[in-house]
Amino acid sequence: MPNLNLNLNLSLSSIFYLIPLYFLVINPLLRQILPQDSEYTSSNVSWRNDDLYGDADEEEDTSLNLNPDVLSLDDGVPFICDSDDNYRVHILSQAPLVIYIEGFLSDTEADYLVNISVPNYAPSTLYSSSSDAHLNKTDSTKRLSDRALLPRTDIVRCIESRAKAFQGWKPHLYIERMWAQRYNVSGHYIHHYDWAGTARGRGGDRLSTFMVYLAADCVGGGTNFPRLRMPRDTKWCELLECDAGKKGEGVTFKPIKGNAVFWENVGSDGRGWPQTWHAAFPVERGEKVGLNIWSWYQPPKGRWR
Repeated sequence: MPNLNLNLNLSLSSIFYLIPLYFLVINPLLRQILPQDSEYTSSNVSWRNDDLYGDADEEEDTSLNLNPDVLSLDDGVPFICDSDDNYRVHILSQAPLVIYIEGFLSDTEADYLVNISVPNYAPSTLYSSSSDAHLNKTDSTKRLSDRALLPRTDIVRCIESRAKAFQGWKPHLYIERMWAQRYNVSGHYIHHYDWAGTARGRGGDRLSTFMVYLAADCVGGGTNFPRLRMPRDTKWCELLECDAGKKGEGVTFKPIKGNAVFWENVGSDGRGWPQTWHAAFPVERGEKVGLNIWSWYQPPKGRWR
Protein backbone atom coordinates (compact mmCIF):
# COMPACT_ATOMS: atom_id res chain seq x y z
CA MET A 1 0.00 0.00 0.00
CA PRO A 2 2.84 2.53 0.79
CA ASN A 3 4.40 1.74 -2.61
CA LEU A 4 1.08 2.42 -4.33
CA ASN A 5 0.77 5.82 -2.62
CA LEU A 6 4.35 6.67 -3.54
CA ASN A 7 3.77 5.83 -7.21
CA LEU A 8 0.58 7.88 -7.24
CA ASN A 9 2.37 10.88 -5.72
CA LEU A 10 5.15 10.59 -8.28
CA SER A 11 2.62 10.49 -11.15
CA LEU A 12 0.78 13.57 -9.89
CA SER A 13 4.07 15.39 -9.43
CA SER A 14 5.11 14.52 -12.99
CA ILE A 15 1.84 15.87 -14.41
CA PHE A 16 2.25 19.05 -12.34
CA TYR A 17 5.70 19.71 -13.79
CA LEU A 18 4.69 18.74 -17.36
CA ILE A 19 1.96 21.41 -17.57
CA PRO A 20 4.34 24.43 -17.50
CA LEU A 21 6.80 22.47 -19.65
CA TYR A 22 4.11 22.10 -22.34
CA PHE A 23 3.13 25.78 -22.38
CA LEU A 24 6.67 27.16 -22.11
CA VAL A 25 8.61 24.73 -24.31
CA ILE A 26 6.58 22.17 -26.23
CA ASN A 27 3.76 24.45 -27.47
CA PRO A 28 6.14 27.18 -28.81
CA LEU A 29 8.14 24.51 -30.63
CA LEU A 30 4.98 23.13 -32.23
CA ARG A 31 4.03 26.65 -33.37
CA GLN A 32 7.42 26.97 -35.06
CA ILE A 33 7.12 23.60 -36.77
CA LEU A 34 3.43 23.96 -37.71
CA PRO A 35 2.78 27.72 -38.05
CA GLN A 36 -0.75 29.02 -38.45
CA ASP A 37 -1.79 31.67 -40.94
CA SER A 38 -2.85 34.45 -38.61
CA GLU A 39 -4.90 36.14 -41.31
CA TYR A 40 -7.39 33.32 -41.38
CA THR A 41 -7.57 32.24 -37.73
CA SER A 42 -11.02 32.40 -36.20
CA SER A 43 -10.08 35.26 -33.87
CA ASN A 44 -8.99 37.57 -36.70
CA VAL A 45 -11.49 36.95 -39.46
CA SER A 46 -13.93 39.85 -39.57
CA TRP A 47 -16.02 38.40 -42.39
CA ARG A 48 -17.70 35.79 -40.23
CA ASN A 49 -19.75 32.73 -41.09
CA ASP A 50 -22.95 34.59 -40.40
CA ASP A 51 -21.88 37.18 -42.97
CA LEU A 52 -21.78 34.38 -45.53
CA TYR A 53 -24.80 32.36 -44.49
CA GLY A 54 -26.98 34.85 -42.66
CA ASP A 55 -28.05 35.35 -39.08
CA ALA A 56 -31.72 35.49 -38.16
CA ASP A 57 -31.06 38.10 -35.46
CA GLU A 58 -28.75 40.40 -37.44
CA GLU A 59 -29.60 44.01 -38.18
CA GLU A 60 -30.25 44.47 -41.90
CA ASP A 61 -29.62 48.21 -41.84
CA THR A 62 -26.60 49.34 -43.88
CA SER A 63 -24.29 52.31 -43.79
CA LEU A 64 -25.04 53.29 -47.40
CA ASN A 65 -28.26 53.68 -49.33
CA LEU A 66 -28.53 51.06 -52.06
CA ASN A 67 -28.80 52.99 -55.32
CA PRO A 68 -30.81 51.19 -58.04
CA ASP A 69 -29.02 53.28 -60.69
CA VAL A 70 -25.76 51.62 -59.66
CA LEU A 71 -26.84 48.21 -58.32
CA SER A 72 -29.07 45.58 -59.88
CA LEU A 73 -31.40 45.24 -56.93
CA ASP A 74 -34.13 42.62 -56.57
CA ASP A 75 -37.13 44.55 -57.81
CA GLY A 76 -39.59 41.66 -58.02
CA VAL A 77 -39.67 41.62 -61.82
CA PRO A 78 -40.06 37.98 -63.00
CA PHE A 79 -37.69 36.69 -65.68
CA ILE A 80 -37.13 33.41 -67.50
CA CYS A 81 -33.74 31.89 -68.32
CA ASP A 82 -33.79 29.74 -71.43
CA SER A 83 -30.36 28.13 -71.12
CA ASP A 84 -28.80 26.07 -68.33
CA ASP A 85 -25.52 27.16 -66.77
CA ASN A 86 -22.96 24.98 -68.51
CA TYR A 87 -19.39 26.12 -68.02
CA ARG A 88 -15.99 24.75 -66.97
CA VAL A 89 -13.80 26.32 -64.31
CA HIS A 90 -10.03 26.34 -63.83
CA ILE A 91 -8.53 27.67 -60.58
CA LEU A 92 -5.43 29.75 -61.25
CA SER A 93 -4.89 31.09 -57.72
CA GLN A 94 -6.43 30.53 -54.29
CA ALA A 95 -5.11 33.61 -52.48
CA PRO A 96 -6.49 35.71 -54.00
CA LEU A 97 -9.09 33.49 -55.61
CA VAL A 98 -8.72 33.72 -59.41
CA ILE A 99 -10.76 31.39 -61.63
CA TYR A 100 -10.87 31.08 -65.40
CA ILE A 101 -14.33 30.15 -66.69
CA GLU A 102 -14.80 28.54 -70.09
CA GLY A 103 -18.22 29.07 -71.63
CA PHE A 104 -19.56 31.45 -68.99
CA LEU A 105 -21.75 32.90 -71.75
CA SER A 106 -23.11 31.11 -74.79
CA ASP A 107 -22.42 32.54 -78.25
CA THR A 108 -26.07 33.57 -78.45
CA GLU A 109 -25.88 35.44 -75.13
CA ALA A 110 -22.62 37.15 -76.06
CA ASP A 111 -23.96 38.28 -79.46
CA TYR A 112 -27.17 39.54 -77.84
CA LEU A 113 -25.27 41.67 -75.31
CA VAL A 114 -23.08 43.14 -78.05
CA ASN A 115 -26.16 44.08 -80.09
CA ILE A 116 -28.07 45.78 -77.25
CA SER A 117 -24.96 47.71 -76.22
CA VAL A 118 -24.45 49.44 -79.58
CA PRO A 119 -26.84 52.41 -79.12
CA ASN A 120 -25.52 53.25 -75.65
CA TYR A 121 -21.78 53.70 -76.12
CA ALA A 122 -19.95 56.73 -74.77
CA PRO A 123 -16.27 57.31 -73.95
CA SER A 124 -15.13 55.45 -70.83
CA THR A 125 -14.27 57.59 -67.83
CA LEU A 126 -11.74 57.23 -65.05
CA TYR A 127 -13.26 56.29 -61.72
CA SER A 128 -12.91 58.70 -58.82
CA SER A 129 -14.03 58.07 -55.24
CA SER A 130 -14.77 61.77 -54.92
CA SER A 131 -18.37 62.91 -54.77
CA ASP A 132 -17.59 65.52 -57.45
CA ALA A 133 -18.97 64.07 -60.65
CA HIS A 134 -16.72 66.20 -62.88
CA LEU A 135 -13.70 64.30 -61.57
CA ASN A 136 -14.93 61.19 -63.41
CA LYS A 137 -13.20 62.42 -66.55
CA THR A 138 -11.78 60.87 -69.70
CA ASP A 139 -8.05 60.44 -70.30
CA SER A 140 -7.13 58.45 -73.41
CA THR A 141 -3.55 57.99 -72.20
CA LYS A 142 -4.86 55.91 -69.30
CA ARG A 143 -8.13 54.48 -70.58
CA LEU A 144 -9.16 54.38 -74.23
CA SER A 145 -12.45 52.59 -74.81
CA ASP A 146 -16.19 53.12 -75.05
CA ARG A 147 -18.66 51.78 -72.53
CA ALA A 148 -22.39 51.12 -72.59
CA LEU A 149 -24.80 50.55 -69.70
CA LEU A 150 -26.93 47.48 -70.43
CA PRO A 151 -30.70 47.52 -69.87
CA ARG A 152 -31.99 44.88 -67.44
CA THR A 153 -33.63 42.56 -69.94
CA ASP A 154 -34.43 38.91 -69.15
CA ILE A 155 -31.06 37.74 -70.48
CA VAL A 156 -29.19 40.38 -68.50
CA ARG A 157 -31.07 39.40 -65.34
CA CYS A 158 -30.23 35.74 -65.96
CA ILE A 159 -26.54 36.61 -66.18
CA GLU A 160 -26.82 38.63 -62.95
CA SER A 161 -28.36 35.57 -61.32
CA ARG A 162 -25.59 33.34 -62.70
CA ALA A 163 -22.93 35.64 -61.25
CA LYS A 164 -24.59 35.51 -57.82
CA ALA A 165 -24.96 31.72 -57.93
CA PHE A 166 -21.30 31.31 -58.92
CA GLN A 167 -20.36 33.03 -55.65
CA GLY A 168 -22.69 30.96 -53.48
CA TRP A 169 -25.52 33.47 -53.12
CA LYS A 170 -23.65 35.43 -50.42
CA PRO A 171 -25.82 37.71 -48.27
CA HIS A 172 -25.22 41.46 -48.61
CA LEU A 173 -23.73 40.97 -52.09
CA TYR A 174 -25.23 42.97 -54.95
CA ILE A 175 -24.45 42.80 -58.66
CA GLU A 176 -23.70 46.24 -60.05
CA ARG A 177 -25.41 47.38 -63.22
CA MET A 178 -23.54 45.77 -66.12
CA TRP A 179 -21.38 47.70 -68.55
CA ALA A 180 -20.11 46.57 -71.95
CA GLN A 181 -16.63 47.86 -72.82
CA ARG A 182 -15.58 48.24 -76.47
CA TYR A 183 -11.90 48.40 -77.40
CA ASN A 184 -10.91 49.31 -80.96
CA VAL A 185 -7.33 49.49 -82.27
CA SER A 186 -5.08 50.98 -79.56
CA GLY A 187 -7.90 50.64 -77.00
CA HIS A 188 -6.50 49.90 -73.57
CA TYR A 189 -6.80 50.48 -69.82
CA ILE A 190 -3.63 50.93 -67.76
CA HIS A 191 -3.00 48.91 -64.60
CA HIS A 192 -5.53 49.59 -61.85
CA TYR A 193 -7.58 48.03 -59.06
CA ASP A 194 -11.32 47.40 -59.17
CA TRP A 195 -11.51 47.83 -55.39
CA ALA A 196 -11.38 51.31 -53.94
CA GLY A 197 -10.05 50.47 -50.48
CA THR A 198 -13.15 51.99 -48.89
CA ALA A 199 -14.70 48.96 -47.23
CA ARG A 200 -13.97 50.17 -43.70
CA GLY A 201 -14.77 53.82 -44.26
CA ARG A 202 -17.84 53.60 -46.49
CA GLY A 203 -19.28 50.25 -45.46
CA GLY A 204 -18.65 48.32 -48.66
CA ASP A 205 -16.50 47.73 -51.72
CA ARG A 206 -16.27 45.65 -54.89
CA LEU A 207 -15.83 42.16 -53.52
CA SER A 208 -15.24 40.49 -56.88
CA THR A 209 -15.01 40.96 -60.64
CA PHE A 210 -16.00 38.94 -63.69
CA MET A 211 -14.20 40.05 -66.86
CA VAL A 212 -16.25 38.43 -69.64
CA TYR A 213 -15.28 38.50 -73.32
CA LEU A 214 -18.30 39.20 -75.55
CA ALA A 215 -16.37 39.59 -78.80
CA ALA A 216 -12.71 38.83 -79.40
CA ASP A 217 -12.02 39.20 -83.11
CA CYS A 218 -8.72 40.87 -82.39
CA VAL A 219 -4.98 40.62 -81.95
CA GLY A 220 -3.71 41.75 -78.56
CA GLY A 221 -6.12 43.04 -75.95
CA GLY A 222 -5.22 40.52 -73.25
CA THR A 223 -6.02 41.06 -69.56
CA ASN A 224 -2.74 41.29 -67.65
CA PHE A 225 -2.07 40.61 -63.96
CA PRO A 226 1.64 41.36 -63.41
CA ARG A 227 1.57 40.24 -59.75
CA LEU A 228 0.14 36.77 -60.38
CA ARG A 229 2.44 33.81 -60.97
CA MET A 230 2.45 32.04 -64.31
CA PRO A 231 1.36 28.40 -63.82
CA ARG A 232 3.79 25.66 -64.85
CA ASP A 233 1.38 23.38 -66.68
CA THR A 234 1.48 24.10 -70.43
CA LYS A 235 -2.25 23.30 -70.69
CA TRP A 236 -2.79 26.87 -69.48
CA CYS A 237 -1.28 28.11 -72.75
CA GLU A 238 -4.67 27.57 -74.40
CA LEU A 239 -6.02 30.33 -72.14
CA LEU A 240 -2.94 32.42 -71.32
CA GLU A 241 -0.28 34.15 -73.36
CA CYS A 242 2.74 31.86 -73.11
CA ASP A 243 4.84 33.56 -75.79
CA ALA A 244 7.59 35.31 -73.84
CA GLY A 245 7.51 38.19 -76.31
CA LYS A 246 3.80 38.93 -75.78
CA LYS A 247 2.65 37.93 -72.34
CA GLY A 248 4.32 40.74 -70.33
CA GLU A 249 5.00 40.22 -66.65
CA GLY A 250 2.90 37.85 -64.59
CA VAL A 251 -0.19 36.40 -66.27
CA THR A 252 -2.03 37.61 -69.38
CA PHE A 253 -5.41 36.08 -70.22
CA LYS A 254 -6.30 35.74 -73.88
CA PRO A 255 -9.60 37.31 -74.93
CA ILE A 256 -11.80 34.37 -75.99
CA LYS A 257 -15.47 34.90 -76.79
CA GLY A 258 -17.83 33.64 -74.08
CA ASN A 259 -15.07 32.97 -71.56
CA ALA A 260 -14.51 34.92 -68.34
CA VAL A 261 -11.95 35.61 -65.65
CA PHE A 262 -13.28 35.81 -62.10
CA TRP A 263 -11.30 37.17 -59.17
CA GLU A 264 -11.91 38.28 -55.61
CA ASN A 265 -10.81 41.85 -54.98
CA VAL A 266 -11.18 42.02 -51.20
CA GLY A 267 -10.02 39.69 -48.44
CA SER A 268 -11.80 38.69 -45.26
CA ASP A 269 -10.49 41.73 -43.40
CA GLY A 270 -11.95 44.23 -45.88
CA ARG A 271 -8.60 45.06 -47.47
CA GLY A 272 -7.97 44.76 -51.19
CA TRP A 273 -5.68 42.12 -52.65
CA PRO A 274 -2.58 43.80 -54.17
CA GLN A 275 -2.24 40.86 -56.59
CA THR A 276 -5.39 42.00 -58.42
CA TRP A 277 -3.52 44.91 -60.03
CA HIS A 278 -4.50 44.44 -63.69
CA ALA A 279 -4.73 46.08 -67.10
CA ALA A 280 -6.33 45.69 -70.51
CA PHE A 281 -3.45 45.50 -72.97
CA PRO A 282 -3.82 47.51 -76.20
CA VAL A 283 -5.74 45.96 -79.09
CA GLU A 284 -3.30 45.69 -82.00
CA ARG A 285 -5.82 44.75 -84.66
CA GLY A 286 -9.60 44.23 -84.77
CA GLU A 287 -12.07 44.83 -81.95
CA LYS A 288 -12.64 43.48 -78.45
CA VAL A 289 -15.85 43.83 -76.45
CA GLY A 290 -15.82 42.97 -72.76
CA LEU A 291 -18.46 42.79 -70.05
CA ASN A 292 -17.76 43.98 -66.51
CA ILE A 293 -19.71 42.22 -63.77
CA TRP A 294 -18.80 43.74 -60.43
CA SER A 295 -20.15 42.42 -57.13
CA TRP A 296 -20.63 45.05 -54.44
CA TYR A 297 -20.41 43.67 -50.90
CA GLN A 298 -22.14 45.85 -48.32
CA PRO A 299 -22.70 44.18 -44.93
CA PRO A 300 -24.73 45.61 -42.03
CA LYS A 301 -23.12 48.35 -39.98
CA GLY A 302 -19.99 47.42 -38.09
CA ARG A 303 -19.21 44.16 -39.94
CA TRP A 304 -16.00 45.53 -41.43
CA ARG A 305 -13.71 46.33 -38.52
